Amino acid sequence: MKRQIVKYSFVISSLLFAADSMAVDAGLDTLSDKQRIQRLERMLDSDVLREQAQTVQSLREEVSALREQMEQQDYELESMKQRQRNLYIDMDRRINNAEAGGNNAARGSSPIPPPNSAAGAAVAIPAVVAGDIDGQDAYQKAFALLKEGQYEQSIKAFETFKVNYPNSKYADNAQYWLGEANYVSRDYKKALVSFQQLIAQYPESSKNSGAHLKIGYVYFELKNWPAAKDALQKVITLYPDSTVAKKASERLQRIKREGH
Repeated sequence: MKRQIVKYSFVISSLLFAADSMAVDAGLDTLSDKQRIQRLERMLDSDVLREQAQTVQSLREEVSALREQMEQQDYELESMKQRQRNLYIDMDRRINNAEAGGNNAARGSSPIPPPNSAAGAAVAIPAVVAGDIDGQDAYQKAFALLKEGQYEQSIKAFETFKVNYPNSKYADNAQYWLGEANYVSRDYKKALVSFQQLIAQYPESSKNSGAHLKIGYVYFELKNWPAAKDALQKVITLYPDSTVAKKASERLQRIKREGH
């Protein structure tokens, strides 16, 4: 306790000395010791609050970045599962056709439609929810459609989301996944427009690195080799030592191997 008192006295003395210096500088040396201490306490409180606000903002940014990473990983995992399911369905259909001597069509049977086929079950497009200014529910439903392989439905859902929630905090993510849905649907021209719009409309978006990479991929699929090389090299320049830069380098090596 005695040490704490001594320590407190030292702190008070330091504060008073600082207050004296500040008061003289400001022409307020007529303030009492109590008034100067109160003023210093307000200044210190202001600094603490500022630091706390900065810490909270930093934590929010970290949480947001982690959510996006989890979302990306979740999508990639579901995409892998979807490809495996599609391969299994296709293999099962081929085996059944082979066992039946290729007479399935004659008996009126038909292969199971792929997940994004119009023959699949209809899925309602999420409507506007009162009070949900960011459209979180609509965004999550649109993203779920994409993960499930319902590409046409997810495209409609994301396009509807953009109209209904233009100022949503998920707007840039929705724009990116709209491009992705078009890309996996092999509508490369629409995918290109979507990714370009993302970069133009949301220059600070964390999705831009992926969008730049996908632009290079789109040009690759369109066999526009000069544009693909330029776009992929731009990824390496803008995002060195990153995952997207590594993927861009791998695709550039593939273009070179294939003689383009």
